[in-house]
Amino acid sequence: MPRKGSWQIGGESMQEKPSRSQKKRESSALQKTGAKIAGLAPAKRMRIPLTPDMKKACEDYARLQSHEARRRQLQYIGRLMREAQEEGELQSILNALAELE
Repeated sequence: MPRKGSWQIGGESMQEKPSRSQKKRESSALQKTGAKIAGLAPAKRMRIPLTPDMKKACEDYARLQSHEARRRQLQYIGRLMREAQEEGELQSILNALAELE
């Protein structure tokens, strides 16, 4: 009997798409990475190849004072990080961040 979440087609095992929990864990990890980037000094942030939207979002995050506004801005930054992942730009961002640390 196949394990839950997998099935066989013509003798080959196929896996389902990632679970909802897995997607949330990945999104949370990207949001934490975005928070690291937003927390960097502007001079260091300039060395990371960010999209114009991401640069603007990080600048706005630094300007915000309210806890709730900063939380929402981090969610937006996380969304931009997921878009960068879909477009294949995430690896270059992560490499640049690793060099800074």
